[in-house]
Amino acid sequence: MRTRRLVVLDRFGPPEVLRWTEGPLADPAGDEVLVAVEAIGVNFADTMVRRGEYRRDQPLTFTPGFEVAGRTVPGGAPVVAFCEDGGGYADHVLVPARNVFPVLEGVAPRDAVALFTQGTTAWFALHRSGRIRPGETVLVHAAAGGLGAMAVMLAVHAGARVVATASTEEKLALARADGAHEAVLADPATLTAAVRAATGGRGADVVVDGVGGDLFTPSLRALAFGGRYVVAGSASQMPATLDVRALMPRGQTISGLLVRRVAEEDPREPRAAFDAVQALFRDGVVRPRITRVADLAEAHRAIEARTATGKLVFDLVEAH
Repeated sequence: MRTRRLVVLDRFGPPEVLRWTEGPLADPAGDEVLVAVEAIGVNFADTMVRRGEYRRDQPLTFTPGFEVAGRTVPGGAPVVAFCEDGGGYADHVLVPARNVFPVLEGVAPRDAVALFTQGTTAWFALHRSGRIRPGETVLVHAAAGGLGAMAVMLAVHAGARVVATASTEEKLALARADGAHEAVLADPATLTAAVRAATGGRGADVVVDGVGGDLFTPSLRALAFGGRYVVAGSASQMPATLDVRALMPRGQTISGLLVRRVAEEDPREPRAAFDAVQALFRDGVVRPRITRVADLAEAHRAIEARTATGKLVFDLVEAH
C-alpha cells in the first residue's frame, strides 16, 4: 500500500499538537484528483480547527489545511486544490475534481496558494458582493494581512480610493506600500471620524471586513448612503451588535461571503475569479506578500500573536 506524510490532530490544543506522521494513501475515486503537494497555505481558520473552534462537530483524528498547490498525479499539471473539509497539511491530497483549479504558466506554487483563497475572497468581496465602481471609496480592515492586502491591491486596480486599517503603524506602512491612499489605526473609538475625514464626510461606499467584533459598529457608521458592507471573515472571533433600523434611511446592505458557498452554487465562479487574479499577478498588478514558514506550529503561533503579515506559506519541497 502506498503511504503519505500528513499532520494529524488527535487532540485539540496549542500549536504543539500538530504532528507529522505517516498514513495510507488511497487511490482516487472516480471524481477525485490526486495532487502531490508543493506548497500549503496557512490560514487563521487552521488555528481555529486546531483549537476545536471551527466546527461544533469537529472530528478527531483530523488533518487541518484548506488549500494547497502542487501537481496532479499522474500528469504533473500545476494546480491549486481547495480542501473544503480540511486535509491539506499533507504531501499528497485527494480532492474532488470540482475543487481543483489550473495554475497559469509562470505562477509558482507558493504564489498560487497565496493567490487562491485570499485572492478569490477579495475578488468576490469587491466585485460580487461589493459591486465596486471606479471612483468609489473602499474601507479595508486588517489591510496588512493576506485577505486585506489582496483587497487593497484589487480595489486600487479597479479605480477605487482605498482607506486601510491595521493594528500598528508598521502594518499601516505595508498597506500604503500596497497602494492604500489613506491608512488609519483600527481603533473603534476613532474609526468612524477617521474614515469620514478621509472621505470628505461622505463615508466609504464599500467595506471589506475580515475582522468583525468591535470594529463592526463604527465601520457601519462610516458607511456611505447606498453603501455595501461585506463580512468576509471574523478574525476577532467576537460578536457584533446590529440595529437593522440604521440600514433603512441610508439604503445600505450587509452581506456575508464564504468562497465555499459560492463554489457550491456554481463551481465555475471560483475558477473564473482565480484565473482573473492570476492574470493580474502575471501582469504585476497584484503581488501577495508571502512569508515562507518552515514549521507549521510556528506559523500558527505567529497568526495567533497577530505578528504575521501577508500570506503564510509552508513550502513542502524545501521542508523535505
